[in-house]
Amino acid sequence: MQQVCLLTVVSLFVTSAQCKTPGLQTRITDRALEYATEVALDILSKQVTGQQIPDQHGQSGGVKFDITGMNVKQFTKPSSRVSLIQNVGLSWSTSGTGLAIHGDFKYKYRKGIIKISDHGSFDLKANSINFQIKIEIGMDGTGRPTMKAVGCSCYVGSADIKFHGGAAWIYNLFSGQLENTLKDMVGGGNGLLCKQLNTLIDVNGMKSLQKLPVTVQIAKRFLLDYRFLSKPSFQTKFMETYHKGEVYWNAVPVDAPFAAPPLLKSSDTSRMMYIWLSDYVFNTMSYNALKYNQLQYNVTNKDLPSGVLNTTCPQSTCIGKIIKAIGTKFPNTTVMLYMKSTSMPNMTVQNGSTVVNASGDIVFFAQQPGGKYTYFLTLSATMSTTISLMIQNEKVFAKVLKLPISVTVKDSKIPVSPEELNFIVKGIVSVFVEPKLNELGAAGFPLPVINSVHFTNTQLTVAKDTLLIATDLKYSG
Repeated sequence: MQQVCLLTVVSLFVTSAQCKTPGLQTRITDRALEYATEVALDILSKQVTGQQIPDQHGQSGGVKFDITGMNVKQFTKPSSRVSLIQNVGLSWSTSGTGLAIHGDFKYKYRKGIIKISDHGSFDLKANSINFQIKIEIGMDGTGRPTMKAVGCSCYVGSADIKFHGGAAWIYNLFSGQLENTLKDMVGGGNGLLCKQLNTLIDVNGMKSLQKLPVTVQIAKRFLLDYRFLSKPSFQTKFMETYHKGEVYWNAVPVDAPFAAPPLLKSSDTSRMMYIWLSDYVFNTMSYNALKYNQLQYNVTNKDLPSGVLNTTCPQSTCIGKIIKAIGTKFPNTTVMLYMKSTSMPNMTVQNGSTVVNASGDIVFFAQQPGGKYTYFLTLSATMSTTISLMIQNEKVFAKVLKLPISVTVKDSKIPVSPEELNFIVKGIVSVFVEPKLNELGAAGFPLPVINSVHFTNTQLTVAKDTLLIATDLKYSG
């Protein structure tokens, strides 16, 4: 990927307005920026090496010369430094860059009746090259991050040229002017290096940012919103960004009627990147799932093993044998369970644990000849599920640890004993619900990261209303 890694790291972020508590917040530390510049220089070296330089024509005294076929043969990496500029972005400066350039020359010398012409090749070594560039980081009108190169400057400390072929004494007549010409071509605000840096930031860098997933579809029905709502903030040791972190119903993207809670405070800067993920993200998804009737499901024999919803069976494991009133009233058929949430499932993150509380109804129907269903029972169910969370492949994954479910009879056309309710919970509901929850958790919740940046040495902290991800980064572009 043709981009400066410094920009790649910046393009991890999406931000949100300071006047509204974000659902997701990030922090990028100076460690990340230092790593990014090292990778950036590797990329810059590859792009500059082999770069063609426009032909030059000039005259010095009685010598006319043409310089053609110039290209960069070698790029020596400098030492570099990145600093953060409040309300602006980043400043990147380097010292000690070196360039080796090879080209061809021909000249004509005339003095009186003396006429000399010849051609050959040359090698130029430019040393002690220093450049500095500022990068403004902001957002556009759609909430996407933006970056722009500002005020690039480049200074070439020295240049040494060696000619191959031709008369050596003539070189002295134009070598000084040629060295200065080539120094100006490499250095300066419009020279080779600044042009390349401006292209990397304004063109390649912006192309990379366009690949950043600021909105992500989930299950084709929901839209996860990672868009910027304000510019990033910059401190001495880090930059922080904020984003909305809300899940919408894709067809009708309307804000949920509740706000995100305050996120955990932290001053840690020992890792490269920090992501604060609010339980608001999950809760806005469950709000819309309930609102648009996504939290309902018809459970039939295809969802459970061994014909457990049969009303008649030779063994004693079907519902008609365990709850005899069902088998007596509806023989030789099957039962369907219509499960629906009656309130929004709510995630609570605190004290090192993550709990999802939910409640709903379980409505029982017996299938009749001709495909009709006869209602006979409604149970009210409450569930408080403890889940474990993990970070892998830049996604948040979840797995059920505990799934206590309690049920009570809400309405019934048949007698149901406590023992029979226990069978329904353990033998039917839990067997269906836990795999479904684990299936959702195994799909993973995507974080706003482009494909070429990966997490390493990652730690997950579960605190009040917040999942805090502390991680180092690795670039694989």
